[in-house]
Amino acid sequence: MTVIGHNRIRGADNFDGYEVLAHPLPDREDRVFHRGEPGASQTSVTYGSHDIQIARPTGPGSRSLLAILMHHGGGRHILEFYEGALPVTATLLALPERAQYALAYALFKQADECAMAARADEASRWAQAFVDGRIRKRRRGGQRYVNIESPAEKERRCA
Repeated sequence: MTVIGHNRIRGADNFDGYEVLAHPLPDREDRVFHRGEPGASQTSVTYGSHDIQIARPTGPGSRSLLAILMHHGGGRHILEFYEGALPVTATLLALPERAQYALAYALFKQADECAMAARADEASRWAQAFVDGRIRKRRRGGQRYVNIESPAEKERRCA
């Protein structure tokens, strides 16, 4: 499996093109975890609005992909990642429903948080480069190119 932060969560109008392998906790009431229940935390938590399915894309070249499909108040979202040589699907499907849901939800949320952090880091990098005057623009062959030069490159250019 590749690093979760390099995978993209994308919005979708529907989940056509995916073969659902598991639909853990399909009933909303099952996704409410009360304090004191076996396997629950010390606080009551509801995930009733977050429906999760574990699926595999059906298109060509998607044999080694695994997808987590999430439907909630914000719409439908898909996280696809490469399974690689590890038996991720078999291991995930062998778990009880509550564990499948919890793990799929955790993977999805972790990927979302990694993506948000990466966007913030990249925005900060570009903002600092702008302040330092290290953004370079050029044209070649009718194309425009923009890049950030390193402090050492700027020093050589200004010397």
